[in-house]
Amino acid sequence: MDHFPNLLVVDDSETNLKLLKAIAVKIKVNLISATSGAEALEKTSGFDLALAIIDVRMPEMDGYELAEKLNNERLDDKVPVIFLTANLIDEKEMFKGYDSGAVDYISKPVSSQILRSKIQVFLDLFNYKQTIIRNAALLKRSADDLIRLNEVLTQREEKILQEQLFTKALLDSIPGIFFLYSYPELRMVAWNKQHETIFGFEAGEMNGRHVLDWHLPENKEAVLASLANFMESCQASIETQLLTKDGRMIPFLLTAVKFERDGQLFLVGTGADVTERKKAEDDLKSSVEQLQQLTQHIEQVRENERVAISRELHDDLGQALTAVKIDLGIIRQKVSDSEVVLKIGKISGLVSDTIKTVQRLTSQLRPEIIDDLGLEAAIEWYTKEFAERTGITVVHDLECGEKLSSGRSLTLFRIMQESLTNIARHSGAKKVDIRLYEKGENVNFRISDNGIGITEGQTKSKKSFGILSMKERTASLGGNFDICGDTMGGTVIKIIFPLKIEKI
Repeated sequence: MDHFPNLLVVDDSETNLKLLKAIAVKIKVNLISATSGAEALEKTSGFDLALAIIDVRMPEMDGYELAEKLNNERLDDKVPVIFLTANLIDEKEMFKGYDSGAVDYISKPVSSQILRSKIQVFLDLFNYKQTIIRNAALLKRSADDLIRLNEVLTQREEKILQEQLFTKALLDSIPGIFFLYSYPELRMVAWNKQHETIFGFEAGEMNGRHVLDWHLPENKEAVLASLANFMESCQASIETQLLTKDGRMIPFLLTAVKFERDGQLFLVGTGADVTERKKAEDDLKSSVEQLQQLTQHIEQVRENERVAISRELHDDLGQALTAVKIDLGIIRQKVSDSEVVLKIGKISGLVSDTIKTVQRLTSQLRPEIIDDLGLEAAIEWYTKEFAERTGITVVHDLECGEKLSSGRSLTLFRIMQESLTNIARHSGAKKVDIRLYEKGENVNFRISDNGIGITEGQTKSKKSFGILSMKERTASLGGNFDICGDTMGGTVIKIIFPLKIEKI
C-alpha cells in the first residue's frame, strides 16, 4: 500500500458503502471497506488505523461491538470512531457509543462536505502524531551521537589527533548545527559544516564570531540576560531566531551545556532548524481552531434541535394530551357505570402524569427559564428537581448570573447538567455544592461533591467524553477547565472565564 493513513469504512449496505467511498476518494488515504464487523476485523488486523467510520445498525455485530473489538486490540493507540446512524439515538445509547470509542455521530443521509472535513481533521492529527514519533527518534539519535562525542573527548592525550578526526566527522553528521563558544569571551572556537552552510559563512568568517552576531540588535540585551541565567544553571534549551549572512531569520531550538577543560569554561551545544515544526504547529493550531469552530457549530445545531423538539412536544403532544384529558372528563360525566368511571379516572390520572412528563422533558430540552429569569433561577429550578429525583442535597451560592448573556448562561447550565449527571451515576455523593461568583474580571463556577472522588487516570482517560464535553464548552467561553479529587474527599470542578467576552 502507499504510505498513506488507513481509513476504515464499514456499512452493511453496499449502496451506503459506495457513497462513503465516493466521499473519501479525493482524500489521500488507504481506504479499507467492509460490509460486516467480522470482515472489518479481518481486513484491519495488523494495520494502524487513523479513523474508523462505522454504521451503528448492522446484523450479527453492531457498530458498538465492532468499535470495542477494534480498540481492545489497540490498548496504546485507540482508533477514533465516527458512528453513522439513520435514527435518533437516546442519551443512554449515545454514552454507550462514546464508551466504545466514538468521537462523533453523523446522521444519515451523510453530508459529504461535513464528513470529508471531519476525516481530514483526524488524518491531520494522525499525520502530525507520526511526524512527532519520527522527530523524537531523530532527536534521540542526535542525543546518542552527542553522548558518544563527549566520551571521545575524555580519552587519553595521545589519541587527540584521532579524536579530532572522529569529532569532525561526527559533528558533520549531526542533522543540525553544532557550536562551541569560549566563556566569558563568548567567541566561537568550533562548529560543524552545517553551521557554515546554513548561515552562509566561510570558515574564516566563523572563527572568533561573537554569539551576539547571530541576533538582531534589539534582542541583544535579552540574549545576554539569558546567558547569565544559563551560566548559573549550567544547561538550557531555548527556542530563538538566528540571523544569516543574507539577513534571513531562521527559528532554531538550541540546546547547550557549560563545561570546563584545562581551567577554561566553554559553552557547547547543538541547534535544530524548527521551521518545518513551526509550520506543522501552525497547521495543527489552525486545525484545532477549525475543530473548535465545528464543535461550537454542532453544539448550536443541537441546541436548535432541542428547541424544535421542545416546541413540538409542547405544541403538539402537550395540546393533544390536554384535549384527551378534557374528553375523558366529558365522558366520565356521561357514564353511570362505576367500574367504567373508575377506569376513566385511572386513565385520566395517567394522562395527567404524561402531561407532567412532557412538561419536564420540554423544560430540560430548552429551559426557557434561562431566557425569562436568568441562569440563577434556572440552576435553582434544576437542582431542586435533581435533589427530589436523586435524594442528593444540593447547596448553591449564586451571585453574578444576571451579568451573563443567555448564550453563556446556557453553556454553564449544560456544564452543570453534565456534572450532576456524572455525580448521580458515579460518585455516590450525598451532597453537592455549586458556587457562581465574580472575582476581578473573571467569573468563577465551582461544583464540588463529597463522593468517592476521581483519579488522575480517569480525568485523562480517552473515554471520559463527559469531561471532554465540559472542556469544549468551557473553551467556547474563552475560559479554563479543571477537574480533580478534593483533599477532603469527593471531586471538584473549577471553571474560570472572562466576564467580558464576545457574545457566543
